[in-house]
Amino acid sequence: MINNKRIILGINWEQNSSASLMVDGKILSCSSEERFTRKKNDEAYPKSAIEFVLKKNKIKSSQIDAVCFISKYWSPSYSLVRHYTNFSIDDYIEEQKNIWFPRIYKKQKKSFLKFFKKKIDFNQYPGKRFWKKIINKLFKTSDHVSNKKIIKLGQDIRIQTIKHHLKIEKSKIHFIKHSFGHAAYAYCSGALYKRNATIATIDAFGDFINYSCYKFFISKQSVNYRLIVEGGNNIIARMYRYITLLLGFKPNEHEYKIMGMAPYCKEKYLKNLFDKFKTFQIVRGKKFINKDMPTDSFFYFKKLFEGQRFDSIAGALQKYTEHLLKNWISNCIPSKKFSHVGIAGGVAMNVKANLEISKLSKVSSIYVPPSPDDSSQSMGACYAYCLDKKIYTQPLKNAYLGYEISKSKIEKKIKKISKKRFLVYKNNISSKAADLLRKNKILAICRENAEFGARSLGNRSIICNPQNRDNVKKINETVKNRDFWMPFAATVLDKYAKKYFSSKKNHDFKNYKYMTNCLDTTDLGKQKLVAATHPYDGTCRPQILSKKDNKIYYEIIEKFGKLTGTFGVLNTSFNTHGKPIINNENEALKIFYETNLDAIILGDYLIIKK
Repeated sequence: MINNKRIILGINWEQNSSASLMVDGKILSCSSEERFTRKKNDEAYPKSAIEFVLKKNKIKSSQIDAVCFISKYWSPSYSLVRHYTNFSIDDYIEEQKNIWFPRIYKKQKKSFLKFFKKKIDFNQYPGKRFWKKIINKLFKTSDHVSNKKIIKLGQDIRIQTIKHHLKIEKSKIHFIKHSFGHAAYAYCSGALYKRNATIATIDAFGDFINYSCYKFFISKQSVNYRLIVEGGNNIIARMYRYITLLLGFKPNEHEYKIMGMAPYCKEKYLKNLFDKFKTFQIVRGKKFINKDMPTDSFFYFKKLFEGQRFDSIAGALQKYTEHLLKNWISNCIPSKKFSHVGIAGGVAMNVKANLEISKLSKVSSIYVPPSPDDSSQSMGACYAYCLDKKIYTQPLKNAYLGYEISKSKIEKKIKKISKKRFLVYKNNISSKAADLLRKNKILAICRENAEFGARSLGNRSIICNPQNRDNVKKINETVKNRDFWMPFAATVLDKYAKKYFSSKKNHDFKNYKYMTNCLDTTDLGKQKLVAATHPYDGTCRPQILSKKDNKIYYEIIEKFGKLTGTFGVLNTSFNTHGKPIINNENEALKIFYETNLDAIILGDYLIIKK
């Protein structure tokens, strides 16, 4: 039991709902609800995640000093209809035709909940009786979060829910400004903390702000910040979202596929579209200025793209995104004193744009925290609350904040494993795993605490030899079922980062341990990491690993390097396509048994298929 400590519970209740626990300024645990419910991007109240972070740290609800919900403005409508988990591409298109087209072009009031009434999930926490009353209220007004009249209702719903769940006093419940949550997370969670820095946030919507910039600085031994600029008219996130839909992919989830396709497009094919995009919006000073803005982000582009090549659309969209972001961030940096830059918000998931920002002459270093989209806003809420209250915080040591697998449960499962079908080892497993990788075997890892967020970092990973491009096809066809054009990522030992990645600029490789940024590869890097770089432009989205962050994983790669001369591996998340990353030993073994994975490290054991 933790006694006499300041305890803060952070909650993101929206797409990919999550919960985090901060004790005396340190994030001890954080996890997304999807890891427990197995529903990708679960947007329901994160009851399981909340109970996990409390139970793991032996905290009673009566000990909690503050509960911090991200976003002052909030509506439950998307959560009620399971907008992010259950909507198909056809459903998203129906939403555009029957909700947004009448709203935008005919000025009609259309109820999202009424139209998708059959999709309402009454069975989610806190139960059917609760939600029936809420829905009756929402039917009488606009149920979209942009309706300022429902700010009180949105806060009341969250207050009632947390009181019902944990018996928290109303005076302990706080609502945090969305964009400031992103900014606080980008500054406090990593290497920028207690340094002069420029922090940029950019996303689709949050409390009517979708871009902001702050300068953070130390004064009288405390962290201070000043808002440089904020606004709500930035086009990037919403345009990227709905062009993703127009190209046949799920918005709010598959934007990375469009980003991955973009490098394949030749400049001559994207030029006309890029020139057209540049007429929509420009950067003037520190603000985004509307020019010939599209009426909406779906129907306008549907007409514009008629007859256009898929790769041209992807290429032009990505280039326009980079064009706007580079101009804006370059203009926002107050002086050379603030040349270290942090970025958060949904657009910060665009690793190719992050690479281009890192190359700006005004930027000394760039830091993008783990999963900088809304899934991390439970941590952002904690950090923002502490900044506002002048409470000391600590940066994250690593991202291993999630569920810890049970050694006793693994022992029981090992005893039941068929010795006719599997070889089981407990000693010297790092050397045996390295040798399997050398032989081009595909190896899964499930051990210790799960990583928070969308990237697997060696505890819930699938890894293989990055020198053999055939391994990409093997993983795709037998486990992941990824789109053929999408690159995999790499984990590289910190001692070899300068050999494998371009050093035209003095990158701070300590900022590259979460797979949230790209780097250009050297000729040696292209050779050694051929299966873990982008097939067309040779960039890599690396996890640069230090021994102190993950000793066992480091040892496997180090021993593999001594066998092959390559001190890195291809690393992808341990899941099947469209499913959340695995959480526990049961899910790990299920995928291991049902796919063509060759071996798995499960806790302290190595299991190999005969």
